[in-house]
Amino acid sequence: MDAIAEEAAVAVGSIYHHFGNKDSLYLALVERALEINEQVMAQAYTDDRTPVEQLIAASDAYCRFNLENPGHFRMVALRTVDMPPGELAGEVEQRIADKVEALVGDVADALRRADAAGQLSCPDPARTSVFLWSAWNGVLGSRWRPDRLALDDAELERVLAVGRDIVIRGLRTE
Repeated sequence: MDAIAEEAAVAVGSIYHHFGNKDSLYLALVERALEINEQVMAQAYTDDRTPVEQLIAASDAYCRFNLENPGHFRMVALRTVDMPPGELAGEVEQRIADKVEALVGDVADALRRADAAGQLSCPDPARTSVFLWSAWNGVLGSRWRPDRLALDDAELERVLAVGRDIVIRGLRTE
């Protein structure tokens, strides 16, 4: 709490007054991370794009969320910031799971629509979307490796471009 107060240039008492306790502060941080992730991802699913274009835009948006909001990404996608034990722990976990499930569901929906339009062949959109989300998290999370296998931002984007190309070519109907 002291570090947060110092960063925000407010008294610790102000934080407790506004949030009540650490659990409520953590819940507010998680809610903000989920909100930012949702806003970034929503930009991918515009009506002027085909389902395949939406999938590509979604992968770009998820990468952008990671690069621009690394702390939020780690909190939501990688779960590397553990919820402190307390009364709100279950609620926080449920909210994260619900939001992530919806985001992965959006990918599955785009895959379903691309398959129906003949743009891709995807017999199992639900499992494909889980695979894609998990694979992207693995690549995006490699930024924080403590060894020489860590990817810098430029290499991360190149690796994701290769991965995106592999996935799209693998799902193409031609």
